[in-house]
Amino acid sequence: MTDSSEKTPLINSDRVLQDAEEKEKSVDTNKEEFSFSRITRREKLLLLSMGLMNFFACTCFSLLAPFFPAEAARKGVSTTVTGFIFGVFEFIIFISSPIFGNYITRIGSKFMFSCGTFVTGTCAILFGVLDRCPDGTVYIVMCFCCRVVEALGCSAYVTALFAITASVFPDNVSTVFGALETFSGIGMMVGPAIGGALYTAGGFGLPFFAMGSIVILYGLFCLYLMPPVKDHHSKLSKPFIYLLKSPLALVTGISIVVGAFSLGFMDPTLAQHLSKLHLNTWQIGLMFLIAPGIYAFTAPLWGWITDSKGYVRTMIFIGNLLSVLAFLMLGPSSLIPFFPFNIWFMIISLILLGLMVGCALIPTFKGVLQGALEIGMPENMDTHGIVSGYFNSLFSLGAFLGPTAGGAFVDAFGFKWGSTGVAGLFLFAAFLILLYALLSSKCRTSHADTVSQTDYLQIEGENSSVEIMTNRESQITV
Repeated sequence: MTDSSEKTPLINSDRVLQDAEEKEKSVDTNKEEFSFSRITRREKLLLLSMGLMNFFACTCFSLLAPFFPAEAARKGVSTTVTGFIFGVFEFIIFISSPIFGNYITRIGSKFMFSCGTFVTGTCAILFGVLDRCPDGTVYIVMCFCCRVVEALGCSAYVTALFAITASVFPDNVSTVFGALETFSGIGMMVGPAIGGALYTAGGFGLPFFAMGSIVILYGLFCLYLMPPVKDHHSKLSKPFIYLLKSPLALVTGISIVVGAFSLGFMDPTLAQHLSKLHLNTWQIGLMFLIAPGIYAFTAPLWGWITDSKGYVRTMIFIGNLLSVLAFLMLGPSSLIPFFPFNIWFMIISLILLGLMVGCALIPTFKGVLQGALEIGMPENMDTHGIVSGYFNSLFSLGAFLGPTAGGAFVDAFGFKWGSTGVAGLFLFAAFLILLYALLSSKCRTSHADTVSQTDYLQIEGENSSVEIMTNRESQITV
């Protein structure tokens, strides 16, 4: 069986990926599956409060989308600069998350979380008074300052949040991460609607005053519910850069960037693409909810499957591979001319996209954590913080590049080739995961063969010694 699998590795790719994870699966079989009813009351409150914290924070981040571009235009800000004001948020998180993750135990995870939520809420409130700034350069500079500092607060609190939940639920990281992603996804979806409603009711400042205050107050409430966290202020044993020595962390990181890129890619491009089907604004808005909605509500399912079955790399591979099909359908790609372009085919492609991007993204946090442990990083708050910063940074990088680079590519080559390019990125990510599984499986097989030969030589030597001693004893007897 070993010979046949080596001769046809691509045909048996799923088998190779499963074999590569057999060790992790055998370790996980002795652990109980996650059940909300079996965890303690304090853990239930912590999980629920962290989820609501994600919901309120993501609502706060996204509420300015429906009215800020028009307000900025009245202040003399061009559309390009407005886009940079939006994009700088993710870019700052990309830069700062590894730093916060690297120093989480020196700062203190709970202190980092509380400071992050306070800074985020305060900057949101301050953003609500920017309409009183003078037009032009002063207004632009103040907008950038508020968004940059708010991004630093978001980076700090999210990095601490993921690290704390990984520490409290070490055996169910993916399940808890999937649940948190559900709250985040809902917040991102309803944020623009809430922002628009509050703007209509009370003007520019009300959305920011209301949601900023909620983030601050609820952050303090979450801090009260947090259990004691073992994050003693000690010298860092393994720095952030050490994680980059893990091949699994590197290939999983590519999947994180590509998954986030795909979600951001649709923001500036999908509406114009769907308008070719003669849909009105309300119908296009509903189409926008399909992929994020499916992703948000199926995230806990993918997390539960990851933790209970243990096939981390297999799920990432399958999610990336089927996301290729989803984006080829969404174009539809010029490479497959028989794909139709109608509303029902677009709905199916968006449903498939939401499902498979979730399948590819949700297991990645646990995949990076496994990669860190494989290279000898200890399973403690230091490692959880570094992994959290790594994930948060790469996700933000993808979220930044998706609407910027993706939008520029669509402007140059059209949506069909743009979606085909995203499909190519997913194919590349799937290939890397498969290649890693093949090479790691081959290395383990070679190592096992070497150990078996060594054991055989030792046994053979022992038998020879026994045989020599027996012959000598028989000669003495004679």
